[in-house]
Amino acid sequence: MKQFWLWITVLTFFTVSNLLAEPYLAAWQGVNCNACHMNETGGYIRNDFGRNYGNDLKTFDWQGIADAAQAFTHKTPTWISAGVDFHESFGARFVPGVPGVPTQFNPSSPFVPLGRQSFSIAIKANEVISGVFTYRLDESITKEVYALISNLPDDAYFKLGKFTTPYGLELADDNSLVRDDLVSNPNGGYIFTFDNPTYDGLEFGIYPGNLFLNIAAFNDIVNTTEKDFSAKGGINFREFTLGGSIYSQNLDNTGNIGGKIRYGAYGWTKLGPVVLLGEFDSGYDNLLTAGVVTGQNTYTAYHASAEIDLGQDMYLRFVNEYLTDTNLSASFDGFRDVVTFRFYPVRNLKCQVDVQRMDPTVGSVDYASGPYYAAIFDTYIFY
Repeated sequence: MKQFWLWITVLTFFTVSNLLAEPYLAAWQGVNCNACHMNETGGYIRNDFGRNYGNDLKTFDWQGIADAAQAFTHKTPTWISAGVDFHESFGARFVPGVPGVPTQFNPSSPFVPLGRQSFSIAIKANEVISGVFTYRLDESITKEVYALISNLPDDAYFKLGKFTTPYGLELADDNSLVRDDLVSNPNGGYIFTFDNPTYDGLEFGIYPGNLFLNIAAFNDIVNTTEKDFSAKGGINFREFTLGGSIYSQNLDNTGNIGGKIRYGAYGWTKLGPVVLLGEFDSGYDNLLTAGVVTGQNTYTAYHASAEIDLGQDMYLRFVNEYLTDTNLSASFDGFRDVVTFRFYPVRNLKCQVDVQRMDPTVGSVDYASGPYYAAIFDTYIFY
């Protein structure tokens, strides 16, 4: 065990996951997601404030490289925004003392995610109407595609198309249990990640004073004639943010597939050189027999994290998560602990290392005596 933690320490100091909507950055600045992103609930494309803030993140001031990046930024037309997500990940999973399970590189989620490459573009028709398009280059598939009507009174907006489900913290960590696993079983459901946008839908949001509200309705992922709903709202101050979320899917239980409900609370605050984030979620899936509800599979999950500002745009983060469902049918049941170190060697380049331990619940899908250990090395180019 001592050797494992020594290994973690070495990795933390030598290596290098997503910018997207990153609530840690919002917590450091005391703002909400809409302050930095064209997509008011976060996403790939940033507005002028978010672009200026992101472009100033650099651990080392390399003469010439930073100047060239800044010059390129100034030459970009004001009516067009571009986002490049060249995500390269290198990971290994370790299962100590388990015969027949050797060290593996790049195994499947939830242990180590693979890299991804995507390109996003937003074009403004005027100060109110714009369009956003995100294309996953490595999968040759479209992700976000929506029209946006924004800059209305009280920062209200309308969004129409394919977009990320508004729910909870919307962490940039695609492996988070409150995002990747909260709605997960063979009957399908939306995964609350930026890489899994909804089917066609409509979203409305408004930010009167220190309050915020985002409401979306969209086609069901299994029964496209059904409508699903998701919403989040709360209060945002510079010192803290508190909010709540609710998500519902196929409440009519059509197609002999049980409906789903998820609800929870989340928030963040800044205490000197530390920001704290938390989210608690609950809910259930209806269990059907011949189209009749005969029971429920109950979900409970939480996320707790603390990030420390080490100076020079370097950050050290500690994460503890837990998820369980009564039938142990989620894609992962158990605890997840992560130590993260991130920095920005040059402007527009984020580097991060995640070292995580997964403790699956006995009898769950991923249980094989555990625990599991994983190291994830990731670089992320953003603009």
